Parts: sequence; C-alpha cells; structure tokens
Amino acid sequence: MTIRKRPLVFLVAAISILLIACPSPAGTDSAFEPLFPIELKHDFPQAQKTFQEAKDLILANYYTAGISEDALYWAAIQGMLRYISPPKNPELAKIWTAEQYEHILESLTGVQVSLGFQSTFKPKEGSLDVEEVSPGSPAADILQPLDRILRINKTPLKGKSVAEVQALLAGEEGDQVELTVNRDIKIFNVTLTHEKVEAENVKATPLDNSVALLEIKRFSAGLSDKLAEELGALEEQGITRLIIDMRDNPGGVFMQALACAELFLPEKAVVLRTLKRDTQKANYISNNKNPFNFECIILVNQRTASSAEILAASLRDNGKAVIVGTRTYGKGVFEKTFTLENGCRLKFITGAMYSPGMQSWQGRGLAPDFLVEQDEKTLAALRKLPPAQRMKKDVALITAHKLLLR
Repeated sequence: MTIRKRPLVFLVAAISILLIACPSPAGTDSAFEPLFPIELKHDFPQAQKTFQEAKDLILANYYTAGISEDALYWAAIQGMLRYISPPKNPELAKIWTAEQYEHILESLTGVQVSLGFQSTFKPKEGSLDVEEVSPGSPAADILQPLDRILRINKTPLKGKSVAEVQALLAGEEGDQVELTVNRDIKIFNVTLTHEKVEAENVKATPLDNSVALLEIKRFSAGLSDKLAEELGALEEQGITRLIIDMRDNPGGVFMQALACAELFLPEKAVVLRTLKRDTQKANYISNNKNPFNFECIILVNQRTASSAEILAASLRDNGKAVIVGTRTYGKGVFEKTFTLENGCRLKFITGAMYSPGMQSWQGRGLAPDFLVEQDEKTLAALRKLPPAQRMKKDVALITAHKLLLR
C-alpha cells in the first residue's frame, strides 16, 4: 500500500514577509474590518497612577484583610484579558499557572494520562456531562454518553470553576478518582484509574464500495500524518467519496488544520487567509503537487469550531466539499500563547482568519449548504452505534450519502 506523507505548508514567517510586501487585490480591504473593535469611550487621565491608587485603596479598606496584593494583580490581568476578548467568548484570552498549562499541552498531543472520556462542565447545574468515552480507556464500559458527574472524590461540582474541576480530575498515572454519576434516575459511584490514553482522533470506515465515513474528532499533534495514512488506505480500496464528520469537533492545533486541508488541495491553492495588527495580511498556500482527489461532504453542527471550521471553509471555498448540518460555532480568530518569566502562560488573540473566498466566520459561524438539524442527545445516542447502524438513523449521515450518490 502506498502512503503519501503530507507536504510541508510554507513557514508562517516566510509567507507573512512575502505577502506583506504585496498589494491587496482591488476591493478586498473592506473584508478585513475589525471583527470586534476594542476602544475606550471616555478619557482616562493618569491611568497608571489611578490603577495604583485604586489597588492601594482596596488593600487598605476592603471588608476583609484576607485579600492580597498578588490576588489583585492576578485579577487585574484576568480583567485585561476579558476586556480584549469577544464578549461572547472570554475564554479566548487566558492566563494559566505552569501546572495548569501542562494539562493543556497533554490534551493537544493526543496522548495523555487521563480517565478516557470527554465532557462539558455546566456550572449552573453543577455537573460534568459526559459526551464521549474512548474505547479501551479507563472509562470504557463504566461511563456512557449523557452520564452526569455530580461529585469528584466526594466534592460537589456546583459552584466550582472550570479550572477547579480540571484540578479535581487531574492525576498521575495510577492515581484513582471516585466519581458520583447520575444516569437516568440512578445515582452511583465509580472509581477510575488514570492511564496513558492515545486519543483516536481520526477514523475511517467504508460504508459501501465507493463511500467512506471519515470521523475527525479533534486536531491533535500529528493528526495530518494519521489522516494521510487513512486517506491512502481508502484510495487503495477504491473509495472515491468521503463523508467527513466534524460534528462536535472543538478544533485543536492550528497548523494541523492547515496541513489536513492541504492534503486535498493542489499546489498554489489558498488554504487560509489571515490578518494581524490591522495591516499584516498573509495567505497560507498549498505546496501539494499530488493531492488526494475525493468528492467530499462535510458534516458540521453548532459545536464544530476553530480548526474544524478552517478545514470546512478551506475545502468548500476551493470547490472540494459541500457542507451539511447546522451553522457552526463561529471561532474565526487565532491566539498565541506567551511564556512569562515566572512560568505562567498568557494567551490572547493575535490574528483573524478568513476563508480563501475572503469570508470571516467569527461570531457567526459557517452556514451549511444543506440544513440538517439534530439535538445533542440524539447525536450522542447515535455515536454509540456502529456506522452501519448509524446509516439507518442519522439524518445528516443519510443526507450526505444521498448527495454523494445522486
């Protein structure tokens, strides 16, 4: 079997220098207007001195003497980060301690010490809702999608922050965690042990002689190499059409999304356009002289975000795919993480993304070509079924299959 290695995408620095020097195409500047302008609407004289004065007044007069100067500095940084973020998504700018950031890095590698399930924390309900359980993981055969975790090591989750919940779940290989689970009307305790788990973030399953289902769950490090292997294997089997399922894909590593898109795009095709500092425009260009040639349908929903939106927008604008599902999440910006002297990490938005056709999806999402709506519970239940059974019940999958065969 012949396996194609992914071609290299041009280095960011090189392409930025090249494109900054080039004039913009006529009539395109309006597409690069600020997506969420940040401005101070009143005068603020002696800003630095006023900040110091406010801090000193709080330390001297706050109702409890337990507050520290370090706590106020930490709060001030968090306030700055919230101020420069889109109002609906303050999580795009954050500060982490060195320990907290280690857990972030683990989640991006695709191999991590974990319990083997993906979930969403709902602070108002005080529950961690299980969305997916990794086969062969500590959670396999114990947890199920739609389970609600109410306590971790007997600690209730109501009133906790995301960081506090992550800390409760964290552990070294071999550490045990007790979870209190609500399933239907039952509440029970289970104990899971932290193990090294390699996330299966890409999986291909032939549906018939010409169509395959390609599930991309997250853009982790090295995903494009694994995707190239899967595509090569499908090509060897005579598969010519793909249903690329990126529903509930939250994104991941930015460069992996570009590399995955490039697998499908010919040399000199625009993969993505970006804008930094209002004027620094850059195009990521495919360097692939031998792209895969599949007819593609991409499945998306309101939880398809970030890097997943990059791949969907890139393939659609280049005429390589049609999108089926609902409007996507709408994260059309990218961030950079900086290392501070004390080991903390600081992340904030450094650029905006645009499709090859000059469209921004920030805050509005990508509109599907064919609208197919499904609720979260239905999709979670469908994911528990093997692909052959899903083909009989998954409306989006059925629609995509019919579109490919028409």
